Amino acid sequence: MNDRDSNPSGVAGARRTPHALMRRVDWDALTNEAADTLSRYVKIDSSHPRGRTVETAQLLAERLAEVGIESQVYQTGTEGKVNLVARLRAAEPVGKPLLLSSHMDVVQATAADWTFDPYSGEIADGYVYGRGALDDKGMGVMELMTMLVLRRLDVELRRDVILLCTCDEEIGSTLGAKWMVDNHFDDLNPAFMLDEGGTGRRGFFSVGDVFEVTVDEKRAVRLRMIARADPGHASQPWPEAATHRLVRAANALLDQPPEDRECAPVAEMLRRLGPQSRDEMASHRASAPLLHDTVSLTMMQGGYKINVIPEQAEMSFDCRLLPDTDERAFVSNLEQVINDPGVRLEVSWPNAASHTAPWDGELATALEQACVSQAPGSLVTPSICVGGTDARFFRERGVPAYGLVPGLFTAEDMKGYHGIDERLSLANLQLGCRIILDATLQVAARD
Repeated sequence: MNDRDSNPSGVAGARRTPHALMRRVDWDALTNEAADTLSRYVKIDSSHPRGRTVETAQLLAERLAEVGIESQVYQTGTEGKVNLVARLRAAEPVGKPLLLSSHMDVVQATAADWTFDPYSGEIADGYVYGRGALDDKGMGVMELMTMLVLRRLDVELRRDVILLCTCDEEIGSTLGAKWMVDNHFDDLNPAFMLDEGGTGRRGFFSVGDVFEVTVDEKRAVRLRMIARADPGHASQPWPEAATHRLVRAANALLDQPPEDRECAPVAEMLRRLGPQSRDEMASHRASAPLLHDTVSLTMMQGGYKINVIPEQAEMSFDCRLLPDTDERAFVSNLEQVINDPGVRLEVSWPNAASHTAPWDGELATALEQACVSQAPGSLVTPSICVGGTDARFFRERGVPAYGLVPGLFTAEDMKGYHGIDERLSLANLQLGCRIILDATLQVAARD
């Protein structure tokens, strides 16, 4: 790699101009089409606990069929849970396919908390509004538009391009990507994969706009912390009551300061961004978790009557571990911090091991070059995803899988992920379409 001062993007010979075929696209018309499709997509409630994806798959299949692209719906055996695959074939393929992946399911939204209907799909003030606009239906539309453009322009391909749209990503991918990898990997078997996970950050770093292409991700360890003791009358509290023990244990965990350290991709990211970037990274809610393991209290349960101290109370914690953290040692340390025989932990361990994709591979380089050409002056770095994505199941199979939702998002924008008033700007929708198409042309189109 070149020195970052002479080539800030970090890619040797990074191209600054888009692929020539990009000039044949009417970007205003494409953006309007993408916004309309995303609006229709968001209006379909595919939230959990049902997580139904039949209707979302139907919408995507219909859009693909409009330009003559056939798709296959994979029935998982669970009602309402389906995955969709579409494929553009190269006449004489050289190498395995490029896989473009997104998920169709979304997390729940409580309408009363939002300033607009979370399933309205309203287009207003330069945004598409609704649950899934960011996570992950917007990404799905960007990849869908890439497939449509490739067909409309009759692009001659040197490798197949596959679109994969999954269910169940938000609840561990059991019937989604994991199920597809376990049962239908041969139908995909890609050379490399583009999924969600990374993002473009605006206003986070003093060097300017930064695209983070994720090459690995944190692993999720879920804990149920359960306290049991004798019940009693609320007029007679005592220190060893289940609820009191649980609160003390939770405070012990949450008051323990995290130990900052840099895993390899984040270390490379900080090298590219300069010495001031570490403090900048640590100062933002959305980027600070790149530097340490996290413990988040997400659910609490206990009690059944106001004047009864219950015999059991519990809390649930979502823990996200850096790729090089030993999960067994991590949980053992938490048990030592709690140090209470009346409190036990039930552990759900990660369902995929950590594997890091090379950040100088063919698709990584294409993504980096596309970001630089479509957002001049931006920098591109490897990173990790602080959440979980479908990509981990492909990395386990040795597939170099990368994560990038290729917009430029502020800290305020990113609060929409699993938050209130989720929205995607039309500017970022177009930028994402541009970057994904440009990168796809680089790795899949014949010269």
